[in-house]
Amino acid sequence: MKNLPSFFRPTLLALALATGFGLSACNKESDYTKELRKQEEAAKQADDTAIQAYLKRRNITNYTRTESGLYLVPLAENTSVTEKIKKGQLVTVNYVGRLIGESNENTVFESSSNSRQACGCYTFTAGNQSDPVARAGWQEAILLMKRGDRKILLIPSHLAYGAQPYGIVPVFTPLLYDIEVINVQ
Repeated sequence: MKNLPSFFRPTLLALALATGFGLSACNKESDYTKELRKQEEAAKQADDTAIQAYLKRRNITNYTRTESGLYLVPLAENTSVTEKIKKGQLVTVNYVGRLIGESNENTVFESSSNSRQACGCYTFTAGNQSDPVARAGWQEAILLMKRGDRKILLIPSHLAYGAQPYGIVPVFTPLLYDIEVINVQ
């Protein structure tokens, strides 16, 4: 700035200050975003409590909990297949989605039998995060399964529909999916 004519210096200083303030404003979260993040954090704790209560009511002790908060309960394991499903593979499943709250436990909100496919199944690509049914919880779980496996997935809301209502599923609701992997290509 020393080499610039003196009449440019105030203009450059004003421009630098204005740009700095503008950029710092871009980094601020809106009140709505802050509130939503706060609700999501509270929901994660409430979801884990609800899932633990479901497991306790059902006397289920043979489960695995992943770092994300997803619970998997094995129902049947295909011991003749050793290779787990990989991203990009086409996966066909039979599934039933249920609510797990004490007052609405076992209420079915969707199932593959309603998929309008002759097999009564649902096919999706493993790893496709934009799939309308196979959301983040499914995508994480399916990579831990093999063809022929059947598991119950207890999915916290942040890995399911989160702040978006879905049919009869209220916002921030943990879900249960009974999934059987029929085929992998």
